[in-house]
Amino acid sequence: MRHSRDIDDLRADVAENCRTLLTLAEREGLSVLVTETVRDAAYQRMLAEKGYAAKGAVTPSFHAEHAGLAFDVCKNEAGHAYDDPAFFARVGEIGKMIGFSWGGDWGKFPDRPHFQWDAGGSYTSAMIRAKRYPPPMPRYEEEEMTQQQFDAMMENYLKRLAQQMPASWSAEARAWAEKTGLIAGDETGNKQYRGFLTREQFAVLLHRYARLTGEEKAK
Repeated sequence: MRHSRDIDDLRADVAENCRTLLTLAEREGLSVLVTETVRDAAYQRMLAEKGYAAKGAVTPSFHAEHAGLAFDVCKNEAGHAYDDPAFFARVGEIGKMIGFSWGGDWGKFPDRPHFQWDAGGSYTSAMIRAKRYPPPMPRYEEEEMTQQQFDAMMENYLKRLAQQMPASWSAEARAWAEKTGLIAGDETGNKQYRGFLTREQFAVLLHRYARLTGEEKAK
């Protein structure tokens, strides 16, 4: 039984655009992990039996080793790999912009982690199983970005970054900072631990710390 997560196991044109998806997602603060590229028939049957693949889909098609036309992804965050619909929706938009078909658009069996190259829906699973493959996938070329588009992208990136959960290694320090009032969060209570710190925010933190240490010395 074989299933791979190696991007190099994909067809070369698909692999190149898969890497482009990861790069574009990373620019927006989306940490994407490829969980699967190709699989053999035994692994496909196991997925179908457990309900992870469409009923009756016991032979791999786009994921097949002889095809290498599909890959699956998740959010690269322990404990939250598949529970963020907004994450998959945005990654799906990026994938479609590049030229992939996104499994999240499927009506009968939505598969949000899944992307495949089927030439805009022109090639079906039956065709791939019959080894009738789509033509090479065009390389995605970014259009020149306007200042307005860049500003919007950065605003979206910073917003997503601020919403990410902090790492466990900082738990003790975060608890102390919140207890002492050093970290208060925004108007909604979001501490924005993964966001960037502006000079304005840094000045506020220094002022709070100076006031805190001054009070402790006075005691």
